[in-house]
This record gives sequence, C-alpha cells and structure tokens, in this order.
Amino acid sequence: MRPTFEKKIFMEKLTLSILILHITAATIALLSGLLAILFRNKLKIHRPVGKIYFWAMTVVCSTAVYLSVIKLNIFLFCVSFFTYYACLTAYRSLKLKKLHLGQKPTWFDWSIELFFGVMHIGFLGFAAFLLISGNTSFGIISLAFGFLGIRGNYITIKRFTGQQEYRNYWLLAHISGMSGSYIGALTAFLVNNNKWIHAPQVLVWLGPTVFIIPLVVFEMKKHRQKAGKFAMSENVISS
Repeated sequence: MRPTFEKKIFMEKLTLSILILHITAATIALLSGLLAILFRNKLKIHRPVGKIYFWAMTVVCSTAVYLSVIKLNIFLFCVSFFTYYACLTAYRSLKLKKLHLGQKPTWFDWSIELFFGVMHIGFLGFAAFLLISGNTSFGIISLAFGFLGIRGNYITIKRFTGQQEYRNYWLLAHISGMSGSYIGALTAFLVNNNKWIHAPQVLVWLGPTVFIIPLVVFEMKKHRQKAGKFAMSENVISS
C-alpha cells in the first residue's frame, strides 16, 4: 500500500509542478505574443519578443499535452497540437525564404509535416468515433481541428514543393501561422478559465477569432500587394 500511496503523492506533486510551469509559460506567451503583434513593424522589438513567444509556446503545448491526458481534456489535447503546429511552421518559414530559388526543406521540416499530419488524421478518426458514440460536441471539436490541420499540411507542402504564388510567401506563412497559434492559445486560455472570467460562451469561443482575424486579413492583404506575385516564367523556373 505504501509504494502506491507514495506514487500517488509523487504524481500529484508532478502534475502540480507541470501545471504551474504551464500557467507561467502561458502568461509569458500571451504577453509576448501581444507585444509581437503590437510591434509587428518594429523589428528590433518584434524579433526578440517573437522568439520568447515561440519558446514559451513550446513549453505551453508540451505541458498541455500532459495535462490534457491526465485530466482527459479532449479540447486541450487537440488545441495544443493544432496551435503548436501553426507556431512551429510559422517559425520555420523564416528559415525557408529561398524555396523559389531551389532551397530545399530540411528533414526536420518534412518530419514536422509527417508527425502533425498523422496527428491531424488521427483527430478525424477520433472525431468519427466520438460522433458515432454520441459525443457530438467534442466530436465536432476534433473534426474541426483535424480538417484545419490537414489544410495547414496541404498549404505548407505546396510551399515546400515550389508552388509559391507571392514573392513574400515566407512572410505570409509566418503571419498566418503565428496569428493562428495566438488565436488558439488565447481561445484555450479563455475557455479553460471562464469559470472565473464568467464571460458569455460565444465571446469566449469566438471572441479571439473575431477580433484578431480582421487584423490578420488586413496585414496579409497589405503585404501581398506590396510584394506582388511571381511571374509565370519564374514559377516554371522555381519548380
């Protein structure tokens, strides 16, 4: 009995420590992410706070996976993988600025797509199981994350294989990925803490998307117009 009791105490302390680490990293990520958005045009500020955001999100998503399994939180499990995939591919896009000139993605970049692609397909399979079992709400959540994730895989692989439309494709991938990860992180924060916030459910679930997406659309449109598209001959050469 004693070893079992000691193991239980150890696991409780471990879970509490990981929870504290998760909360600390999430706070840093939300603040640094906000600064990165506000100072998006001031690179001397944007770059360092952006790196802080990325590494904080690495800790957030790693600890979220553990906590979601311990607490059987399907939403947290799905959003942790989806959010980190968006964050990771956005971070890596800065290293892949010359794909149109023949630069090749590394084995690490392809490993990211393979691992998260399998996870996204798994979300679809799990969604089917939940929907058949009658768990409609979580089934729809898993289904949505699965489809969005696979769409992200498709877009990234197109970029990897020379199908770039705009000259600043790497910047567009960075903006969309980081913005998507921040929306996911903020939504997860609001959903998991709404018992203290007491905000309307529609605001908690859709608020971050409604408020941030217009800014993302504006930024993407501005940068597309500024950079312009590749000429057809350039696309042929790059492929």
